[in-house]
Amino acid sequence: MLTLSLVRYGATAWNEGGRWQGWTDVPLGPLGEQQARALAEVLRGELFDAVYSSDLQRAVQTARIALPGQPLHTDPRLREFNFGEYEGLTVPQMQAHPAFNHWQLDPWRHHIPGGDRLGDVAARMRAWADELPDGRVIAFSHSIAIRTLLVDLFSIPLEVQPDYPIPYRERIRNTEVVTIRREEGRWSRSSPAS
Repeated sequence: MLTLSLVRYGATAWNEGGRWQGWTDVPLGPLGEQQARALAEVLRGELFDAVYSSDLQRAVQTARIALPGQPLHTDPRLREFNFGEYEGLTVPQMQAHPAFNHWQLDPWRHHIPGGDRLGDVAARMRAWADELPDGRVIAFSHSIAIRTLLVDLFSIPLEVQPDYPIPYRERIRNTEVVTIRREEGRWSRSSPAS
């Protein structure tokens, strides 16, 4: 059996400013460092067979603070959704972009200008997760990437949100841990995010 703990990175200045980061390599801010230290206390004494992280520094920094001294494997497949031309924008700025409404019709299949489709993220996250051997694994990733994997694994329906451009009802807070399991090829969810 594989037990996989998925962790969203700690907060950055862009999170606090409501700006979408995607592949922009923004470091943790002071709040994010504090959140990662609090997570270290939660994880103290936990043993993992492997520790993975997105290669973006906010995820790597969170992993290194939360699990100091443990070997860390970075994998670009754990990166966030690439927001392309929307990187660094706030939600109102994204919504004002001329291509936004077309993308919103089907973000799973439509590309953001210069960026990803949600389906792209699902494919790379699923390929990564399916390669993992049995054991206890923790991975530091990003909110949309984690939720896209959950949507793919558990066939969660997409829901358009009036105040949020990504069609997922569920949100994942900074440094929140979501745990899923794979046994005999079947995935289950043991601790839903709130």
